[in-house]
Amino acid sequence: MSAPVAILDIGSNSVRFAILERGQEGAFFVPGGRKEICTTRLGKGLDKTGRLSPVAMADTVKACRLFCDKAEAAGARAYAYATSAVRDASNRQELLDALKAACPDMQVFLLSGEEEGRLAYEGAMGGNVGTLLDIGGGSAQVVTPSWSVSFPTGCVRAQDLCPEDALPRMRDTIYTWLNGRVSLPGLASAPFFGVGGTITTLGALLLQQSRYDGSQLSALRITPELLNALLQRLSALGDEKRAQMPLLVRRHDVILQGGLILSWFMENLSIKALTPTDRGGMEGFAGWLFEKGIV
Repeated sequence: MSAPVAILDIGSNSVRFAILERGQEGAFFVPGGRKEICTTRLGKGLDKTGRLSPVAMADTVKACRLFCDKAEAAGARAYAYATSAVRDASNRQELLDALKAACPDMQVFLLSGEEEGRLAYEGAMGGNVGTLLDIGGGSAQVVTPSWSVSFPTGCVRAQDLCPEDALPRMRDTIYTWLNGRVSLPGLASAPFFGVGGTITTLGALLLQQSRYDGSQLSALRITPELLNALLQRLSALGDEKRAQMPLLVRRHDVILQGGLILSWFMENLSIKALTPTDRGGMEGFAGWLFEKGIV
């Protein structure tokens, strides 16, 4: 078994962190499934301004420094990848320079949308063949064995477009928005799998978890009927009560938007059942680092 490696996922909604090990069969895994998250909303307001906000950048740098300290304490070298918000921002170099100054020993890789989707596929599928849907804060990816496409349609961008409102109006707004942004290059076939905070959180809610446990997700099949019923219940609660739910801390105000993005994809890809999984980009990125001889 190789030495552990620390991975940071600098996303549009949050920075995620985990220390991964490589098993005897070659795949990377997180011992005990312990992934940490710090919500920074790096992508908020990006569609309007084209820039990352100073506050969000500062919060992101602070989170990365905290996670780098944890990596150092564990004797693991830190590697990070940045996704939609960073690649789409006109001032992304400001953030990259700040990260270099605050975390000089951490290598940061800026992924294209296609690369982001492909690494998520490699990490999530475990050798299975099918279609992967990845809904993040700033983008959504659809990946098959033949192609990988990315769209700037994540839950944080959807919140900027469509703040808290009645669910039917939110659905109309988000569906119209997606209709104008998303087109697929080919057919996507079953089985369908899903990754990203929106999908895994909705899965945990459907399993009635009070504390997130990603190891249980693979037994669940999310159907359009289950998803729509859950979104109706969450909408009826109102934002204040959603904010009190442990699984929705720092996600209560984007879960409906993310859920409606998932609903649109399930309708348009004719998905009758989708299996959520906690594995994804972090595991895929660790495998890529190993294949390239970087670790």
